[in-house]
Order: sequence, then structure tokens, then C-alpha cells
Amino acid sequence: MSDIRRGVAVCHYNRQENLKQIIQAVQDTTPENTKIVVCDDGSTGESVEKITSECGVILIRGPNKGVAANKNRALWAMQDCQYMCILEDDLIPTEKGWFETYEEAARRSNIHHFCRVQDKQVEETVSNFSKYMQKHSLTPIYGPSPRGDLTFITSSVLRAVGAFNPLFSGAGYAHGEFSSRVYKAGLIKHPLKWIDIREAQVKFKQIGDTEGGRWVEEPQVIKRQLQKNAKIRKDLEKTEYVFHPLVLE
Repeated sequence: MSDIRRGVAVCHYNRQENLKQIIQAVQDTTPENTKIVVCDDGSTGESVEKITSECGVILIRGPNKGVAANKNRALWAMQDCQYMCILEDDLIPTEKGWFETYEEAARRSNIHHFCRVQDKQVEETVSNFSKYMQKHSLTPIYGPSPRGDLTFITSSVLRAVGAFNPLFSGAGYAHGEFSSRVYKAGLIKHPLKWIDIREAQVKFKQIGDTEGGRWVEEPQVIKRQLQKNAKIRKDLEKTEYVFHPLVLE
């Protein structure tokens, strides 16, 4: 398995106080030779360059265009990888094994996308996935919608779905629309769509969520972004498109 290419990208915006801790945690908990990238969405100050240089990881910086554009920088940086994970800068891995858990589950099933979800236990109905989970004493978790702080995908997703839609500017809804296209493309062979694995989920700690970063903007700015992006998602759901070209912004 040494020839398997793996990548983790940390999407960052103005949370420099967390950044070094997250990078070092990713370095400590991922398989050897995992490509680690920080994608910065126009943060103020130069400390991001200093931190990433000290940690020895790749840095991709661009102008402040929002979550979708920054996650496309992540996909761009990891497009040579077979298994890849996008982390937001408010989630920190705490133990080894999380990446391998998602990777092996993807390898043994027709599920090419795992994500953080709210805990909602339901009966497993896909035989090959169920057998794998039972054999390895793993616990699937299903939720009504995907969260954006962890997105694990295989290279099949990049080929079939491409990029996050840059129509989504600022915060909100881009990750859900992207995940929906993964399901449309037939790469989540499970009727419940949004899946996490408890034994991987518990190896993370939330250190922010809606504190800091882009959430320090004026509440009315965030509210307008969310309203605008909600409408964009609703309009896109009426279309049949699945693939969006990956462009670095």
C-alpha cells in the first residue's frame, strides 16, 4: 500500500491561533508520506506563511473568495491523490487511524465520500458495507445532511464531480451542494447518503465552529451570504448537472 497517494488539506481563514496546532496534529495522525496542504482564503497578516514554513507543509494562498473557492484550492492541490480529506480550521485530529478507517471503508464499498454528520443511528441496509463494518467492529453514523468541516473523498469523485461551485461566495451551502452531486454521480451507493464512522469521528475535537475566522464579520454580512447561497443551492437542485470544472482561483 506504499504506492497509494494520500492528501489532507486544511482550509483556513483568519484562525492563525489554531493553525500550527492543527497542522502538527494532522502530521502526527496521518499515514507516512501523506501530502499536507494549507489553503488560505486571503487571511490578513503574514503569519500563515511563517507557520506553514515552520511546519514544512505546502501553502496555497488566494484572494478572499469564500469557502467554495478555498476548497477548490484544496482539490487542486490534491488532484494527484487517490484518497483525500478536506478539513476546516476548527476541527483537529487527536489520534491516529482516522484516515485509514475512511480509506479502507471506501476501498471495500461503493461509498466514495464520508463526512461529519449529526449522530443519527439507523439500520444498515447495504450488504457489502455492512459486512465490512461488522467484520472490523466499526459503527456507521447517518445524518440528514452533511457537515462541511470534514470531507473525505476518493479520486473517483474528482473525475466524476469535479469542483465545488464557485457561485457560492462567502459562507454556507457549498459543501452540501457538492456532496449532493457526489450522490447524483452514483458514488455514494447508500440510500442514506451522508455517512460517518464513529470510530473515526471520535478521533477529532471541535475547536471553533462559528467562532473566529469568517464568522467575525458583521452578522448582517454573514446573513446575506447565507441567504444568497441558500437560493443558489435551491436553484441548482432543479438542474441535472453533476460535473463542475476544477479551476484555481
